[in-house]
Amino acid sequence: MKVKGILLVLGVVFIAGCVPSLHELYTKKTLVYDDGLVGKFQEDEQVWEFVGDAEHKSYAITITEEEDKKSKLTGHLVEAGGVRFFDFYPAKDAELEGGDWLKFHIIPVHLFFKVDKTAGGFSLAAVNPDKVDKLLKEKPAMVKHERVEDGRVVLTDTPENLQKFLLEGVKIEDFFGDPVELTPVKAD
Repeated sequence: MKVKGILLVLGVVFIAGCVPSLHELYTKKTLVYDDGLVGKFQEDEQVWEFVGDAEHKSYAITITEEEDKKSKLTGHLVEAGGVRFFDFYPAKDAELEGGDWLKFHIIPVHLFFKVDKTAGGFSLAAVNPDKVDKLLKEKPAMVKHERVEDGRVVLTDTPENLQKFLLEGVKIEDFFGDPVELTPVKAD
């Protein structure tokens, strides 16, 4: 993976306040595919394009931001306990400026979002890092995790246990942040 994609994702993690995971959320049993998530969607000034791959149950995601900056991700849709989540990971062809020494020091991470259908499209709600931090200080055995140097939480558990953790989170107030609503881009 190229450094550009990894740094973009890490930047999103810290800007959006997501909780990163070293492991994926999906298993063969919980991986699903939904044609309704394929297409171009708008969120404020950003355009999110989801290109589906039904055979591999995955999505190539390109987020076009201000000044035509693009973030390329791979997404996997997970359905566990009747709830849907997206697992985003840097795309293999994502790029960032940087040398080999920098590339060696960066680890790609997974980010998880709760997915809800809306009248016009769907919404994504990221895991709230402040709520997770508080929960894991009170109940550290809820899910395997590590704290990095500045105290931020990085999840390290298995996909099955990560799913259980997120399903518990659905029941907890403020576990997920405010959702980003994605509405279909109308054809010109």
